[in-house]
Parts: sequence; structure tokens; C-alpha cells
Amino acid sequence: MNTLEKILALISVLLLVFCMLAPLKRTELARKHLWIRHITGFHTVYGILLLVTGLAHGVLAGKGPAMITGKLAWMLLLILTLLTLLKRKTGQSLWRRIHITLAVTVCALTVFHIVQAVIF
Repeated sequence: MNTLEKILALISVLLLVFCMLAPLKRTELARKHLWIRHITGFHTVYGILLLVTGLAHGVLAGKGPAMITGKLAWMLLLILTLLTLLKRKTGQSLWRRIHITLAVTVCALTVFHIVQAVIF
């Protein structure tokens, strides 16, 4: 694994963590600490950047045993991002349920991808 690929992998993981911090925006902790609200305020930007860095990481990684899980995680993230276009057409509670379910699945696939890449 070359240096640029490692940097892109690290950036992708950090962006995924920042995306998953979005629910903190509505907590008491965020009301007390403005920096938490500031960090969680760029959820959409983090998601789009995650798509770009994840794709670049995948292209540079080439072929390996973790390629399949990486592609699955990236495609699911792409679907998650594209489904935001339907947010206005579905109810807010249905949308949140779908979004959270897909986000947790992306995280689980990403963890599996990382474990698979480290082991093999």
C-alpha cells in the first residue's frame, strides 16, 4: 500500500466518523459546546467527500482480497447519497429510518473491509 492510498484511507475513515457524529447535533452536549455543532454541521459535505476519497482509495488500492467488501461499502454509500434526492418525497420519519439503516450498514461493511484488508 503506497503513502497516498494510506492517506486516502485515513481521510475516508475520518470522514465516515464525522458523518456518524451527525446525531450529536441535537443533543444537550452540542448545545453546551459550539464546536460540536460546528463539526456536525457539514454532514452533506462529509458524505460527498467520503464518496470521492473512497473512490480514489479504491482505484489506487488495485486488486486485493478486501476489494469486494470495499466496493460493496462504496456502492451502498453511493446509494445512500443518491437516495437523499427522495428525502422531500418521503416522510421525515421514513426517511430517517432508511438513512440510519443504510448508514449503519455502510459502517459495518467498512469495519469488515478494514479487518479483511489488515488480515489478508
